[in-house]
Amino acid sequence: MSSLTKILATTVIGAGAIAGWSYLKNLKTAGAELEIVPKATIHSLSWNGLTIRLDVLLKNPTNGSFSLIAPFIKLLYKDTTIGSSTPVNKEFKLPAHGELMIDNIMVQIPMSNVFSVVFTLIKALTAGEATALTVRTITTINLGIIKLPYENKQDITIKK
Repeated sequence: MSSLTKILATTVIGAGAIAGWSYLKNLKTAGAELEIVPKATIHSLSWNGLTIRLDVLLKNPTNGSFSLIAPFIKLLYKDTTIGSSTPVNKEFKLPAHGELMIDNIMVQIPMSNVFSVVFTLIKALTAGEATALTVRTITTINLGIIKLPYENKQDITIKK
């Protein structure tokens, strides 16, 4: 093999490695800039428990498109997990500079006992008080070559 062929082969391999690294870096940035906007409404409320309906808007402000697994939602009240959604193994495509609405995610919050933090929450909502909850959204972003875990926490206010 001549030295010109070796130089050309090394250059092509190096350029391919740089292009691949740049592509992966841009995809990771796309995942890092994913925006999640949760909206919660009370689906049902009684002294037996509470059902909250969540609609989650996913926004991709980047040039890269990717897919992600349906988000798993945990609701926290005063730093205590009070309920979570059912895990769903469904993949959604999120286009570049696009939005995706995943709606009708139900979170059941049982009234387990009168001494729990859930009792305080249901009492406040029954009285018509606005109450702050934390929505923890967990998903996996599929970038084709690699999969990245993604987590987001946001505070929301609900009222009966």
